[in-house]
Order: sequence, then structure tokens, then C-alpha cells
Amino acid sequence: MKLALAAALCFLILPARPLAAQAPDSKLTFEVASVKPTGEVVPGRLLAPLGGPGTDDPGRISWPRTTLFFMMGEAYDVPGDQITGLNWLNTAGAPFYAVDATIPPGTTKEQFRLMLQNLLADRFHLKLHHETQIRPGYELVLAPGGSKLKDWTFAPGERAYMGSNLNLAEGTMRTIFRGSPADVCRLLGGPLNQALGTPRSPRPHITDKTGLTGIYEFTLEYAYTGPLPPGAKPPADSAGMPVASDPAGAAPSFFRAFEKVGLRLVKVKDVPVDVLIVDSADKVPTEN
Repeated sequence: MKLALAAALCFLILPARPLAAQAPDSKLTFEVASVKPTGEVVPGRLLAPLGGPGTDDPGRISWPRTTLFFMMGEAYDVPGDQITGLNWLNTAGAPFYAVDATIPPGTTKEQFRLMLQNLLADRFHLKLHHETQIRPGYELVLAPGGSKLKDWTFAPGERAYMGSNLNLAEGTMRTIFRGSPADVCRLLGGPLNQALGTPRSPRPHITDKTGLTGIYEFTLEYAYTGPLPPGAKPPADSAGMPVASDPAGAAPSFFRAFEKVGLRLVKVKDVPVDVLIVDSADKVPTEN
């Protein structure tokens, strides 16, 4: 059973940075770009983007089914919980788009992001501003004894991945990660909040301090102490979730599970996080 992990955005807000500070370089554009609406979002139907700098097809991107919310995350290099402001951006009724673009030779990832920012401003009339919000902070570090991670090689078009399965009978969660340690940090917020018993609280800001630069795959299996997913029923012989974290149980806590793969999560002081506040955007992009 897949477990959806969600968190609400509700943070202490510091004074916003000036809007002009986020204006992209208007000189950086795609050679050719096509953006077409393709219907409404269906949960689970977002297709992985293909191509772009750092892939085996650096001169072109092809995103057959994407959303403005996803494209903003790519353009500004932030996770989804650092984007807020319009309710329709990330809901089941949001529009899907097909995006194809040709990229000038030698374009870097940073230049690509600026090109994408310009595309969103031009085609969707996207307007936004930045706010600094204070969030809980953790650092991902190496445990004593060092890393026990297994190297992983992405297939063409494959991206950083996190998938979770809840075993109701045993009261355990099994979560698989594939990506760099920095990728893992971006994906960890939801599972960490779930483990802390605060699934609807602000996602913690997690920083990679491992010093590792490779791509890895690893699995965490730990005691699940959160609420039952919607529609799920506890085992017939139990009034609730099994207490897998009992001393007699085999499943470790979420934090102890990291030690089995040579990592640790260390709490640090709350940290300032840059959040994009969307002021306005068009659902229908301008014509190609």
C-alpha cells in the first residue's frame, strides 16, 4: 500500500525580500519552446521529464504531462513545500501541460533554470515574490563507521526517487530512496514529520553534510507510529496499529534505521528557508 505523506505550509514569516531580486535574466531563452494544455491533472499520472543539461539529451526537454507547480520547482530548484500562494497549482483539478523545448548548446543547469523561469513568466504571466520562513532543521551526516550505501546508476530519464510501503500487520514502514544525499534531503521532510508524529506540521529543512557525491540506493525499515491511512483497517486482533517499537519488536525507530546504512540525522537550530509565494499565474498559457 502506498502511503501519501503530506504537510501543510504554516510557518513563522520574516519580512519578504524585494520582488526585483527574483527577476530572471531576460536574455536567457530556449531556442524553440512549445507549451500546450493537455487536460486536468489525474493523481499519479504526472510523467517524468526527459532531457536537459546533465542528461543524455542535453539539447532538448520533453515533458509530455507536467504541471505549472512542478515546472516552478524545476525552474527555481526548490521542493514543492517551498511553493505556495495559489490553491489550484497543486490539486487534482490543476491543468496538465505538454512542454517541448530546444536548448542552446553548452547550456548549464543554472542557465537552464533561468530559461525556464523566463518561459513561465512569458507564457503563464507568472508573478511571485520570496519570503524567508523559519523551519525546524536537521543535518544528514555519516554515522561512526562510515557509509554503507549501495551505488546506483540512473537509467535514461530516471530521477531521484522515494517510495514507501506500510505493512499494517507488522506495523512497519519500508521506504526506498534513490539519488544523491542532497536528493535524499529534499525528499526526507514528509517521512521525518510522519515519524515525529507531526505529519501536518512544517517540513523540516534538511541539509546534506555527508560529504558523499555519488548516487545511491538504500532502504529504511522502521516502526510506524502514525495514523492509519484513509480507508485502512487495523488487524482483526488489534484495536489499533501494532506497537512494533516495543522492546520485543524487530523494527527500529526512524532515526535508528538510518544507522543501519551508515547515516545519522542530527537536530540543529531552526533555519531560514526561501519560499516562493505565487501572486498570480494564468491557467492557459499564451499560444506558441
